[in-house]
Amino acid sequence: MKTKLLGIFLILTQIAFAQQLEFGPNLGYGFTNIANSRITEGKAVIGNALWNSNEGVSIVYYFNNPRENMTNGIHFEFLNSHRGSESDNVSNAEYKFSSKSFNLNYRRAGSLGNNFGIYGDIGFGYNKLKDQNIYSGSTNELVAFKKLNEPLFIKHNEITFLFAIGVDKLILKDKFTVFLEFNGDAGITKINLNSGSYRTQSLGFSTGLRYIVKFKNQN
Repeated sequence: MKTKLLGIFLILTQIAFAQQLEFGPNLGYGFTNIANSRITEGKAVIGNALWNSNEGVSIVYYFNNPRENMTNGIHFEFLNSHRGSESDNVSNAEYKFSSKSFNLNYRRAGSLGNNFGIYGDIGFGYNKLKDQNIYSGSTNELVAFKKLNEPLFIKHNEITFLFAIGVDKLILKDKFTVFLEFNGDAGITKINLNSGSYRTQSLGFSTGLRYIVKFKNQN
């Protein structure tokens, strides 16, 4: 309860100081993998990348108009996606688990002219993971994933480091902005309950449309 109240307070505080808010849906496509963070030589990933789409909603608070001056912002994002790895030696064998991501980023944004803008994000994410029935395949897990010494048993959450760079453009009489970005994350906490130190990582692209609300008069 205290955590929820603190979250509501922080959001209201940011709205009070923000000059511009943008919110809307986004779609993405990219790959994830599971890596052994204790590997110092060779490939750390346990298999091939798992490609999948994701969808969610995001809210951006800007403290000034990014089309007029370089400004700071805060980016909240919720995503539905899947994470995991595919076997690199057995077909149709994979670790795959759903993830609900709650991401918080610091944003730096500015104008490129002609209603185009550029921005960069850096922050942290909390992933709520489905920790049951994560392996699918007719082959034994240790045969499909030869870099594992024992099957993976994962926790129900992880913390990640986030980064992104993107461009956006004002459209429809400057009431909306459409964006395209390159983004990624890397696990800070390990996902497995048993021995070893396995973390997820991802790279991909996303796009979306946001409606713009201006709280203060801007010339």
